Amino acid sequence: MTSADRLRTENTSIVVVNFNGGEKLSRCIDALLATAANAEIVVIDNASTDGSVDAVRDRVRVIANAENAGYPAALNQGARATSGDVLVFLNMDVIPEQGWLEPLAAFVREHDDAGAVNPLIPLMNSDRINAAGQRIHVTGLGFNRGLNDTIASAGSEAFEVSGIQGAVFVMRRAVYEEIGGFDETGFLYHEDVNVSWLLRLAGYRLYCIPRSRVRHDYFLSMYAEKFHLLERNRVSMLLSYLKPGTLLLLSPMLALTEALIWAYAILRRRGFVRAKANSYRWIARRWPWIMERRRLARRLRKVGDASVLRAMHWKYVWGQMATLARERGESARKPATPLPLDR
Repeated sequence: MTSADRLRTENTSIVVVNFNGGEKLSRCIDALLATAANAEIVVIDNASTDGSVDAVRDRVRVIANAENAGYPAALNQGARATSGDVLVFLNMDVIPEQGWLEPLAAFVREHDDAGAVNPLIPLMNSDRINAAGQRIHVTGLGFNRGLNDTIASAGSEAFEVSGIQGAVFVMRRAVYEEIGGFDETGFLYHEDVNVSWLLRLAGYRLYCIPRSRVRHDYFLSMYAEKFHLLERNRVSMLLSYLKPGTLLLLSPMLALTEALIWAYAILRRRGFVRAKANSYRWIARRWPWIMERRRLARRLRKVGDASVLRAMHWKYVWGQMATLARERGESARKPATPLPLDR
């Protein structure tokens, strides 16, 4: 690392969230220590039962929770426990490549309009992309931008994206504090779409920096609990951040998306139908919190809904939807430990 690179990564804090990460956590920490040794690193462990944090305790700071409070809560906990003016949030199943951190930290420090940035996220051991940011649909669906495209197709220059992909992203602490951190009620999934939408409301732009690369152990898959979390968090977000008039104007597209989601649930049978129905019940119980999020959006709002929606996409990513529709049986990505869906 050159002296200039060292200056770019000083006062940078990295938060890694772990839940039963096994050897993936060790590989992630190995890579971080080899590529970002100048940064502050903390692991937030969400009550893992596999002993994964024991292998890294002597190398990085670990904060072990007695219970799993969820992914966004762990991100907030990590931000509070660190001191850097630039915050980096990572899943435990990523492997940063050499030189990944410097361009991300430099970009958010040098561009006041940047709310958050992604590196290019290639698939593990592949020349294909997991995500170059997200393509966020106007109805709140999040799709991996560039999934399975070649790494070379992303180019080398920074480009704007409609949303941040949550496997790894970077933001200034000042921006994080301005928006009040992450919405902890979501527990897991969709927090990246949520924060992307909120940052847009606050007048910020979102970018992918392809010179930075962080590989992700990923494949596109769905299981009923994940489907429930995605759907409840998606609808809750729209009710929280869109004005009533905008919801009315979007109602034909919202109805189409609901019809497609229900068709998918019926195709995947009982567990998915129940998951979708229970998402409505969860939203009804959380209505006071949705009202609180609406008040937050009013305080932060610097642009209108029309400006936010212009940054989003009106077309569905049919290829990714078809991949999920063809899936059968239990997902290999389904965690062994049941998720607390009522939180």
